[in-house]
Amino acid sequence: MPESGIVLTTANPSQLTTEPTAQLRLLVVDDHCLLTETLRDAFTASEGFVVDTVVSVDEAQAMITDNGRYDVVLLDYDVPGMDALRGLSLLIDLNKGGVVLFSGIANRMVVERALEAGASGFIPKTLALKTLGHAVRLVADGGMYVPPKFMLRASQDDNQNLGLKPREMRVLGLLCEGMQNKEIGRELGMEETIVKMDVKSICRKLGVRNRTQAAIAANKNGMC
Repeated sequence: MPESGIVLTTANPSQLTTEPTAQLRLLVVDDHCLLTETLRDAFTASEGFVVDTVVSVDEAQAMITDNGRYDVVLLDYDVPGMDALRGLSLLIDLNKGGVVLFSGIANRMVVERALEAGASGFIPKTLALKTLGHAVRLVADGGMYVPPKFMLRASQDDNQNLGLKPREMRVLGLLCEGMQNKEIGRELGMEETIVKMDVKSICRKLGVRNRTQAAIAANKNGMC
């Protein structure tokens, strides 16, 4: 599904919440105008939300610097300035938490890396509007939101990784993103020679000849 293809139920925007609460400041970082307008209209129509929208990590940094901390930042995985997940880490540090990965295309490996980096959760763009409102409030209250279906899938996949070690699974996830060995090493804090060894091991365990085939096999097996 394209990133702009968020599935928000077309119920009244007031269904985001029916409880009177203190105003929450929300920053949406997404470069799909129709999506951001939909979210802004839905949240501002609901009592208790003040919404700002920007289209890049750089603009998000400027907004946080100028306006102070936001209760929740919804950060699209594919906006300018993300640079894999470095943009996520920058905003987490600057906003002092409260940053959620908000995506329709991020695979499980990306989500797990985002959570390891300190994200306050993962909200898929297919989430119903009412549930989205509850998820945002949960994060604003200091909690973390991850869809139950995602947690179930992760539990099931733990037993279906074809013998790959945890580090090899992380390397495979970055292979699926098209990263080269040097980039993977920088991302994971590993020597390039170690990455090359892991890639060879991954290919052997998946029964393929090269990194491209490994990424294809991983996608077919739902591993990334």
